[in-house]
Amino acid sequence: MVRQRDMVRLLSAIGALVLIAAGILDCGGNDGKKRTPAKPAELSVLYSSDLLGRIRSCGCAVKDMGGVGRWVTYSESVRASIADIIVIDAGDAFGAELSFSKDEASLAIEAMSLAGLDAFTPGETDFVFGLPFLQTLASGAGVDIIAANVVDGSGLPIFGATHKIKTLAGGLRIGITGVLDDAIRFPTYIDTSKFKVLPPVETLRKILPELEREADFLILLSHAGLERSAEFARAAGGFDVVVVGHGRPVVKQLEKVGETILLATGGSGQYVGRLDCALSGTGEMIRGQMRLVPLEDTIEIHRSVIDLFTKYGLDITDKEHDKK
Repeated sequence: MVRQRDMVRLLSAIGALVLIAAGILDCGGNDGKKRTPAKPAELSVLYSSDLLGRIRSCGCAVKDMGGVGRWVTYSESVRASIADIIVIDAGDAFGAELSFSKDEASLAIEAMSLAGLDAFTPGETDFVFGLPFLQTLASGAGVDIIAANVVDGSGLPIFGATHKIKTLAGGLRIGITGVLDDAIRFPTYIDTSKFKVLPPVETLRKILPELEREADFLILLSHAGLERSAEFARAAGGFDVVVVGHGRPVVKQLEKVGETILLATGGSGQYVGRLDCALSGTGEMIRGQMRLVPLEDTIEIHRSVIDLFTKYGLDITDKEHDKK
């Protein structure tokens, strides 16, 4: 069965040949520069969601797991072993409890930055301290927030760009966008007067043509839970991978909607997902393997994250202290 994006490519190619033959279109593109053909790539995608403020490890009696310090160490080790890596998160990084503080929120975002996060689609808990706080914090940490259907009163995305393009070493272009479920109920203490959430499918259908022109492989961060995210993927079409957040969803074995792969890690930061895939020069997945990596106590707490705990005057668990 021909995928929507493949059909778009075919029709675009036919149209381009017609225009070139007529002497209308320069074969180098609109800017007159011919794009260098992309090389096949070995790509690792590290994905997560629903940290829910669990910046420390679980401190579990049987096996200590999780914590942003181990996440940073693991992502750094993957980055050292492979040329092309993308790190993404599908939201709800902040805790919803009244005891969760701005210092803990700041540490969570700064740790994401240390992990090399390429894109973050926020969930409802990430607005607990207000929109300006989230915008300022992410900007200061250098974290790109992508939420295409969260707009201001003028209908413009409140976090700027609707998507992000990351070009791999060999020229292959990865397109990343993100949406929130418009049916999500924000806690009553969150001020939602400065933004609104548009219908996700309508938004995705609007931006998909541009994404398909600009990128070879498409990733959607969907903060909507598994069932709704599958609906979005089916209705919008075109996406190669959907990373799901909201409600601590977990996908332990390969799950697809049509040709789209669904991924989710569960919550509380005890696992990070990893998708290793071989991509052709035009973005087709030749082979791939997904797995959930437990952030066990054999993984050292990253020194820079320990420094963040010190910076904000926050305690970490005794087991984490032992890892110093």
